[in-house]
Amino acid sequence: MPSRMEHRARFATPADAVYAAIVDPAFLTDRLEALGGTNAAVEDRTESAGTVTYRLRQGLAAEHLPSAVRTLLKGDLVVHRTETWRPDQTGTVKASVHGVPGEINGTMRLSDMDAADGGSEWVTSLEVKVSIPLVGGKIEKSIGEQVVKLLANEATFTEKWLAHRG
Repeated sequence: MPSRMEHRARFATPADAVYAAIVDPAFLTDRLEALGGTNAAVEDRTESAGTVTYRLRQGLAAEHLPSAVRTLLKGDLVVHRTETWRPDQTGTVKASVHGVPGEINGTMRLSDMDAADGGSEWVTSLEVKVSIPLVGGKIEKSIGEQVVKLLANEATFTEKWLAHRG
């Protein structure tokens, strides 16, 4: 059974500003340079009828991985991630980890907070599935924990990036 998790990030800026940043090619490049790890790259970015899709490659050195994942991979973690954002500030994310039989799928939503707060919230709901008998659940949990850490780091980076340009 897949592992499910959710990550929430709050920003001081409205959802429109956060959305404009996360689909901006310069932001994607800056974020990957800061957080993407080994051989990180924007592999592709397309825009059609207001919908933006981009594919990213990210790396994580083996020494930063939990032992259960290191045993399986025998090297660095390479993640291929595709995000699709629609003009209504909702989207989907799909990711695969090179060498691991499984996938990560999820939904994303940006929304403004109440009028008094003036900020916004980014909610990502994920499902991690690893198809390895007996140990798949343990690896799903480890990968899920790493993904949530990455999302938290990306949210912190986004807040700083927005503040620097605001």
